[in-house]
Amino acid sequence: MNKFLRFTLLASLAGVLTYCGVSVPLTTESIEGEEEIYSLKEIESDSGFRKSWLLWVEQPVDHHNPDKGTFKQRVWLSHKSADAPVVMVTEGYMAPRNYTTELTRIVDGNQVIVEHRYFDRSAPDSIDWDYLTIEQAAMDHHRIVKLLKNYYNGTWINTGISKGGQTAMIHRALYPKDVEITVPYVAPFNLEKEDQRLVEFFENVGTAEQRDRIRSFQKEVLKRKDELMPYFEELISEKGYTFRMGEERAFELAVLEYPFSLWQWGGPVDKIPEPGASAEVLFNHLHQGSDFGYFSDQQWEQIGPFFYQAYKELGYYPYLATPLKEWLDEIKEDTVSNRFMAPEVDKLTFDKEASVNILKKLKKADPKMIVITGENDPWSATSLDPEGFNNVLKVEKPGGCHRTRINNLPDSLKQKVINQLNAWID
Repeated sequence: MNKFLRFTLLASLAGVLTYCGVSVPLTTESIEGEEEIYSLKEIESDSGFRKSWLLWVEQPVDHHNPDKGTFKQRVWLSHKSADAPVVMVTEGYMAPRNYTTELTRIVDGNQVIVEHRYFDRSAPDSIDWDYLTIEQAAMDHHRIVKLLKNYYNGTWINTGISKGGQTAMIHRALYPKDVEITVPYVAPFNLEKEDQRLVEFFENVGTAEQRDRIRSFQKEVLKRKDELMPYFEELISEKGYTFRMGEERAFELAVLEYPFSLWQWGGPVDKIPEPGASAEVLFNHLHQGSDFGYFSDQQWEQIGPFFYQAYKELGYYPYLATPLKEWLDEIKEDTVSNRFMAPEVDKLTFDKEASVNILKKLKKADPKMIVITGENDPWSATSLDPEGFNNVLKVEKPGGCHRTRINNLPDSLKQKVINQLNAWID
């Protein structure tokens, strides 16, 4: 980027950030710990880009009232040319590093990765959870688009994986003209606090024999919990995990999570140990299939904001414990909620209209979207239904899991997606 265009980008940053009511110095240096209004720091580029930068963009905590304070949002910008398409990745969680997405390579574009507000480094010093909303996050993304459109002239595409894809759809619903194309991967679009479609999914996924084998494994693990707990205790000691709900309840929660995790990540059902296998074999398989750290205090610090969003506006899924009640010691409820994982849980009230209103806005805008799902991914149960849209192409990978991407689709579906992208970009 030449000096004039570099200055243009800096000036654009300054212009948008002055929205917060603060004078912005033009500087290209980023010094750890200094209270700068923004920074633009050049970083190493992946192949195919001319330059890459780490931006820190000043965002209002409350876009409706900038006097509430600001925070710096982490943004990774990779530059190819001013006229190439721009792929904007709306991360649903943290974005600690720069990388290149397959979509960016497919369209040969520039790339912008945005860390979600309130995750990792993109959070105010003092957290007020009232401002972690889908509207405030979409307004963050809108301001970043406005900022960078001062320089980039090509077709804009927003995208994300899982919660990031959900975030991209919400951004598109609230600001339909910010981008021309939206590509959510394996993204949920839940309509309830704990969407029953995610319970029904497990009654039908795979074959009856596969579902029976999974249930038999869960029963065997719970019946022999006393044999497995020493392995569990050794592992959590090595990892440094602690659990607010207690170790035994955490173990039982991991057993309830196992089918979701197995189908989500495409674990081979034919590798599930049979009843009678050794305690070590049973434990090692459970550990591979269900992340014990998921319920730990340590991971809660990273994903607590997600659970707040899930039980405030986005929705999630429960565990149906009834079929295993006979072998559960710590869990007494028939339906187990993950609501306890949310910060300030006692103050949480789920907004039943949030997702419904987003869906109405999305249908009204009828944007060009390619929705990509995997058949065996539990989140496919609540993925966006294309009924009522004219411009949505939904592509489902047969037998696919949460790892479904354009490049691992069957050739005919992959070409269908690429052809549609090219037609829209042209």
